[in-house]
Amino acid sequence: MKSWVKMALAAFAALTLAATPAAAQVPDPYARELAQRLSRAETLLVENGYARAAGPFAGGLNAGQGRRFSVMLRAGQDYRIVGVCETRCRDFDMRLYDPDNRVIGQDVLEDSVPVIHIRPRTTGRHTIETAMIRCASAPCWFAFNVYSR
Repeated sequence: MKSWVKMALAAFAALTLAATPAAAQVPDPYARELAQRLSRAETLLVENGYARAAGPFAGGLNAGQGRRFSVMLRAGQDYRIVGVCETRCRDFDMRLYDPDNRVIGQDVLEDSVPVIHIRPRTTGRHTIETAMIRCASAPCWFAFNVYSR
């Protein structure tokens, strides 16, 4: 891909992230960094037939803190939930809960880019729980999108 196209995509992603109410609290340069990381992930997913279904969701957390977000998911639909964290983040996890509050997907690996691949059995409001496990300097900023195909 040509460099000007990549720059345009990154700029668009940064504007999208900055324009989102959940992301309005993310200060620069973290908002730009998160938007660029989400843009790279989105490029790969789009090449594999996915489209953004929800997001970006974003915020800041101290080590040991978590936050929950609600999304509508459809039964049988193929979803990828991709999270990113800025450079001071050492370990960022995500869990997905069904409408009955049961864990149906998670990425709790020791990394800062959690990915959940899920095909829910029920249609309804699902909960995505983010958890900042380790952060070098609080708060650490994160963002995630939900993709479907």
